Amino acid sequence: MTNKLLTQQANQFKALSDEFRLKILLYLYFYGEQCVCDICNFFNVGQSNISYHLKLLYDANMINKRQLAVWNYYSLNSESPIYPYLCEIFKNISQEELKESVSDS
Repeated sequence: MTNKLLTQQANQFKALSDEFRLKILLYLYFYGEQCVCDICNFFNVGQSNISYHLKLLYDANMINKRQLAVWNYYSLNSESPIYPYLCEIFKNISQEELKESVSDS
């Protein structure tokens, strides 16, 4: 059990260690459940790149995935132990700051 818990914690830290993945989480915090196509459009990044990051976040239990027809929809996992910490961090960031950070990239 300890190894499984440590692996899960390591996956969460790995997922949080990338600024782009934090921006994806922030995007989902502001806009709620979103189609992968909308996430790609917002960040102006290809689907394979976005899908890689979404998989890491999903594997770390930070986001939920719901499939509808051929599209996947993603949202923050409010049941994750890390969720309250993300909300605490994100509450001091505006949507405008997120948009600016994307355009600066």
